[in-house]
Formats: sequence, structure tokens, C-alpha cells
Amino acid sequence: MNDAIADTKHIKTRVGSMRIAVASSDNMRINQHFGQTERFCIYDVDAGGTCKIEERGIADAALAGEGSRETVCRMLADCDMLLVSKIGITPQGMLAAAGIAATNLYAEKNIVESLLAIFSEKQNVADIPLGSIAFRLAHVMLRVADIDRSIAFYTEQLDMQLLEKREHQKNQFTQAYLGYGNKPGMVIELVFNWAHDTPYQVGDAYGHIAIEVDNITGLCRRLNRAQVPMPRPPRSQRHRNNIVAFIEDPDGYKIELIQPGENSELEITGDR
Repeated sequence: MNDAIADTKHIKTRVGSMRIAVASSDNMRINQHFGQTERFCIYDVDAGGTCKIEERGIADAALAGEGSRETVCRMLADCDMLLVSKIGITPQGMLAAAGIAATNLYAEKNIVESLLAIFSEKQNVADIPLGSIAFRLAHVMLRVADIDRSIAFYTEQLDMQLLEKREHQKNQFTQAYLGYGNKPGMVIELVFNWAHDTPYQVGDAYGHIAIEVDNITGLCRRLNRAQVPMPRPPRSQRHRNNIVAFIEDPDGYKIELIQPGENSELEITGDR
């Protein structure tokens, strides 16, 4: 095993630079899916530019009895970020817990240009004034035991409209959004997990609140500096061109941040 890989448990102590891992098949573009990547290119970035220091292979770093995701978290422990073309919610959360911000926001872009842009943004240490960011409460998510019963209640008893309903075959859940037509304001997101066949406790049924913003990357940089927990760094959504991140309040409640893309109506997230 490469000694550099074996020793990547050390704390990130670099000053004035960033270490960023990249999933690339051609050493030019960020073009590989996290789950399909076998090797990662490791770059150091500072004011002088970028330097590729090595490549790290998952097979080279694997330990007996260790899953591939655990291996990646360990072998990239000295990296600040991971750039991929696509990444699922679960591995992104695991990497975030290990202190590695994985993102697909630079998918298919040139590696060097992306690294320089990220470093330049990182050096902009001045906090973005909150008054310069547009915020809007978007929705609250509740888990329900019977999606049809809940839709009937909100539509027939509270005069809401069913705005959108989607079946997620892969992750085995149904998602519905209800609100008051074209009136501005929050909507309710109902989630029915197919494998959950018992009533939820009221506390367990709560999912998250969602807030729309118009500068999610700037806001997330500010939140990072304030050491706000961010289990899901910003990432683009598969079904829409929205950008979504999840943070936690002081009590651990999830807050979804959404930067709507062009022509976007409702955000479909993977939180169940």
C-alpha cells in the first residue's frame, strides 16, 4: 500500500492552500461518477496555481473488511473537497461527515479552471451580507403513513391543490406537494416510505423545512466559516437544474437550502 495513502488520516493543517481530489478519466475534465471511479487525482491549489501531486486508487488503499465508501473517506481524509460529475446523497453525506465537501457543481468542466475558481472563491473571506441574499420559505416536509389519506385531508378539508406527485421506484417512496395554487408562499411536501407500514410518532414524522436562496454557494461559504453543520454540501439535482444543500440548526433539525434553476417550479429532493 502507498505510504502516502496509509498516512492520510492527518488533520488538514495547510495554510494558504487547498487539497482537492478529482474524479476524472482523462486528467482534463471532471467527468466521472463517484460510484464508478477507481482512482482519484489529487491536486494542491494555492495562489501560485495548481499542482497534481499524485493519483490514489481505491484498490490500493482498501483494508480487509472495509467497504469502498469507507475506504474513500479514509484515503481522502487530507482533502478539503472532492469534485465529481455525479454523486448520490448517501456517499455525499458520508464524505461531509469526514470533512470532505463533495460536489457535482463542476461536472464536465476543465479541472484546472475549476480548481482555480474554487480557490479564488475560497480566498474571498469577506462574509456576504445577509441582506444581499433573497430568502423565501419554500416548504415543510412531513412523513405520512398513507399518502392518499393525507392528500385527501389537505385538499378536501383545507382546500389545498395537489401540485405535484411522484413515485420513486428506486428509493421506494412517494412524494407529493400541496399548496394554494399560484399564490406565493410555502407548500407542504408529503413523503410516504413504502416499507414503513406503521404510524409515525409525531416527532419522527417531521422531515425538514426548505428555504429558497439566490446565492447558495456564497451563503454556504458563510455558513462554513460559522461552523454550521452541513451534512450535504451544495449539489445539483438530477431531475431539475436546482442546487440544493442541507444544513442543521443548533438542535440538529434539517434545513434544506434551494437555489432554483431556470424554469424550475418545485424542488424534488432525495430526503425521505
